[in-house]
Amino acid sequence: MSHSNPLFRRISDLMYQLGPARYYQPAYAQIAQAIGLDDGVFLDVGCGPGWLCVHVGGGKPHVDAIGLDTSEQMVTYARRNKGPRLNVTIRKMDAMDIKFPEGTFDVAAAVQSAHHWEDTTRVLSEVHRVLKPGGRFLIYEAESGRSDVPTGWVERKRGWPPDSVVINGWKRFGMDDAEWAELEVKVRGVGFSNVVRDVHGFYRRMTLTK
Repeated sequence: MSHSNPLFRRISDLMYQLGPARYYQPAYAQIAQAIGLDDGVFLDVGCGPGWLCVHVGGGKPHVDAIGLDTSEQMVTYARRNKGPRLNVTIRKMDAMDIKFPEGTFDVAAAVQSAHHWEDTTRVLSEVHRVLKPGGRFLIYEAESGRSDVPTGWVERKRGWPPDSVVINGWKRFGMDDAEWAELEVKVRGVGFSNVVRDVHGFYRRMTLTK
């Protein structure tokens, strides 16, 4: 899914930077820990405000974390959020045409961005191409039907956000069973050697191996 209205996109990006980008900090940290990269090159496909790259690369001088996003505004936010970290790089780039050579990355991730892809098969093929042999691609999408917020995944300040706000966000922007199954069909058609589906926190997770 995508939205062609530039004003809508700018407002949406700003709302994410001010809201979920803050209160999902524990989720970014949990995902980074699960990725577990201590040495190598990481790619965040649709990096948004860049926080996953910050968590993956934070305190790890042997990790290079690169985030891509098509939104100029999100790229601006992400570059601001990364601060002086030299091992985090943010690029304005379309995931359907990744400007990196074949076999560049050890691990890639797409957190809550797959539902935006205009051509899912093309994005998957590009990520497959730029991964090293044996490299992993982790796809995370919120469960649209989930009704509880797992402990330790959302940061609250003076009770905000309440569970109802978080859950409503998943209903609006998460994937249901049919959408997730359709994504898996496309994944298996691209050529990844192994596909593992599970749940991590409030996300559906698919781990693909090249």
